[in-house]
Amino acid sequence: MKAAFDHNREASLVQTPAHSQTGKGERRTLERIVGICLAIGLIPLPASAHLTAKQLSKPAGHYCGKLLSSGDLVDIETSLQVDRRGHISGTYRFDDDGNTTTGTLSEIGASQGGVRTLRWFDRYGMGLLTIRFTSDYRHFDGLWGPQDADPSYTWNGDDCDAPIS
Repeated sequence: MKAAFDHNREASLVQTPAHSQTGKGERRTLERIVGICLAIGLIPLPASAHLTAKQLSKPAGHYCGKLLSSGDLVDIETSLQVDRRGHISGTYRFDDDGNTTTGTLSEIGASQGGVRTLRWFDRYGMGLLTIRFTSDYRHFDGLWGPQDADPSYTWNGDDCDAPIS
């Protein structure tokens, strides 16, 4: 690891054609290490960098919010991922009378932008969730409903990882 940070060694590698591939390999290794550290949170990002990263990932993230379940607003955690084609999938969990209910989400169709329709699935069955994200993707408001019914119950979320401003 020390060699990756040794500027004199790096300069000599750049100047020596026989070692040019080694220098590129060390740089690539360093870039990977920094990338991994950023990804797992070992190197904290300032708030503006977090916002930039959030905008690049669009709706991907961990959201904390409220869900209307059995007539009560309960806490819910919703985790969303976006694949390379922009399709959203994810998981959720909420407190259900002292038990934790977990479920999965999968986007229906291939829409882009701030309004998305997902199918939810958990021990109670399945249905639709329509969500509308804010332009910075740090919050969403949604409506959910059981299969064969129009979504009409609250489901919202705020970015759990966002710094408090």
